[in-house]
Amino acid sequence: METSEPSERNRLPPDEVITVTTATKPISSHESHARSHARGFFTVWFVIALTGGTAFRFWALSSRPGWQYDEGVYTGVAANLLQHGTVNEHITYGAPWAPDLYQPPFYFIVLARWFALTGVSIYHARILGVLCTLVGLTLLWRLLLRVHGPQVALYAMAPIVLDGWLMYVQRISYMENMLLLLVVAGLLLYQQALDTPSWWRFVAAGVVLGFASAFKYTGVYVIGAVLLCWLITQRAHLRHLALLGSALASFSAAILCEVIVFDTSGHNWWWQDTLVQIRRVLGVQQSGGTLTSPTAALHLLFAEYDVFAPSFLIALVTLVLALRRLWRCYRERDWRPVKDNALLWSWMASAIVIFGFSTLRYPQYFALILVPMYAWFWTETRHWRLGTRGRTVLVAVACAAGIASFCGRIVGYDDNVFADVQQYAATSIPAHAVVIADEAIGDLISQPYCREQNTVPCEDAASYAITWDTYLQTTSELGDPTYGKIMVGAVRVRSWTGFNGTVTVWRVRR
Repeated sequence: METSEPSERNRLPPDEVITVTTATKPISSHESHARSHARGFFTVWFVIALTGGTAFRFWALSSRPGWQYDEGVYTGVAANLLQHGTVNEHITYGAPWAPDLYQPPFYFIVLARWFALTGVSIYHARILGVLCTLVGLTLLWRLLLRVHGPQVALYAMAPIVLDGWLMYVQRISYMENMLLLLVVAGLLLYQQALDTPSWWRFVAAGVVLGFASAFKYTGVYVIGAVLLCWLITQRAHLRHLALLGSALASFSAAILCEVIVFDTSGHNWWWQDTLVQIRRVLGVQQSGGTLTSPTAALHLLFAEYDVFAPSFLIALVTLVLALRRLWRCYRERDWRPVKDNALLWSWMASAIVIFGFSTLRYPQYFALILVPMYAWFWTETRHWRLGTRGRTVLVAVACAAGIASFCGRIVGYDDNVFADVQQYAATSIPAHAVVIADEAIGDLISQPYCREQNTVPCEDAASYAITWDTYLQTTSELGDPTYGKIMVGAVRVRSWTGFNGTVTVWRVRR
């Protein structure tokens, strides 16, 4: 039978014709019922795994792990926003008021609204972080389900949900938990746009991905993922340009709001703080608590984080497999070896490259790398010569190892040195005493304080100092020359040692 050609206006690009043709093949009612049954079966098992992961993430959340470095800072900024309408942390002694714009304010806005419902505390901030994580994991399930089907999605999601490192980091009120939600939401919209191409789907994905980049600047790595996926798939070029344009518009609108609010009254607060962050990423400006070399990373791994060896082992195996796959692409001069898993490959590769070049290497950043690495690795196991039983055993072993890591770190340690020093300062240090302390501790106490990097205003006023010493940094290393002079003859008063480091209270001789 002769068929007419589609009109020029309705004609789709070749790649989209293939997609539509494949999607509209006739499916018998029996086959449709079987697919629906299989999808429901694997979805139930995902819900069971997610329920277990939820229980692990909420268990003893208020104090385990002990409060981490940024939590007091973030909580303090959000509390000030809620109570006073200002985006600032604890203003240091002798310093004029200035907003805290080292991170974009969007997380603090959400956290402040959350505190209005729940009350102000690190515990409540952690609850919000876990809830964001659970939504993000559910969206990741939807993404993997769309790309690879229910069985492969389950085999990938179970080890991600029950990974020891992720369960540890995602219990902490890092803004990366909310960032990951935005990243996965954007990638899910992007995959939907690839599956069912339309202008509005690409634009919607671009808006979300652009805002993710503005929400926290490290989120820009997801734009690199889209660019690489576009390069690999070589399809829908004009619509990809629309995505990038909408992402740029979304990102620019968010930045413009910050500039209008903070830098239009004769100040340049936003520009100054943003420049500091850029300098820190490039290594031009010193940053406390970050890894400076691969040797330091290995030393830290074996000295402190050896309990998470299963997570690092899977990451190492994934990196080796990814490099082998990249080598195949180079030898063939073609992206064919990664084309059947292009989005997850691109997400993983972009995360490794962008975070690898940054000099800031914090635990929460590794989670942003580990999630796409896990997603790619476990979906790639579908090509391995394993039966259903063998693949199930492999996933079960990974989940058991993750739970063991969780127990080793969270169940095995009950220390909270930041909470201890906060309580001590509230009961044993005079309310008007000037204290020298690290930012993370200064934001937890009510006394006026100076940071160790700028102690000149406190030189004649300080009566106490609180140091925070870890494997990666000591307060004396970060302190300015005046700090060294002030600490001469200081007397140790109280000390607490936890998993990450030691807090010490000193009485300064005046």
